[in-house]
Amino acid sequence: MIDIAHKNSQRLTFLINDLLDMEKLIAGKMEFDIQQQPLQPLIEQSLETHRAYGVQRQVNLALVSTVPKIDVSVDSQRMMQVMSNLLSNAIKYSPEKGTVEITVTTRNESVRVTITDHGPGIPAAFHNHIFQKFAQADSSDTRQKGGTGLGLAITRELLERMGGQIGFESVEGHGASFFFDLPFSHH
Repeated sequence: MIDIAHKNSQRLTFLINDLLDMEKLIAGKMEFDIQQQPLQPLIEQSLETHRAYGVQRQVNLALVSTVPKIDVSVDSQRMMQVMSNLLSNAIKYSPEKGTVEITVTTRNESVRVTITDHGPGIPAAFHNHIFQKFAQADSSDTRQKGGTGLGLAITRELLERMGGQIGFESVEGHGASFFFDLPFSHH
């Protein structure tokens, strides 16, 4: 009983924090401390932060490409929030003993970070709504995965405020790849 109460209070805390973040973003009141910094430590730190959640869910995190030695202009705390939302979702929707793959590639004047899971994928009917507030592919009362439905909306807003863009590719039944692009930061 206490465990259920604890989990419910955690869920409420996540919801309140997401609601507050979304409200601040919409109102233009969220503070950003944009600084030029190397991308590699941000990626490595976010992976390290999520390894325990991966172990708990029996999901491996694999960085399948070398992170290029480039700088990006981002708010490091907000960048960690972006990575946290995407990695948490990928782990959450991965099958047990699955692997979440992280790939970092350069394209023209930008870098692309792709996070791929091998879970159920995203139904085609949901593709146009995925970045909307409170959007969840499984919005039934019995949904299995939890969450507030705000993570991807917040992630998109954060990335756009840092000059980035987000997108995804998914075929239902074959997992999902979420990617974001950030412009290089030149010295």
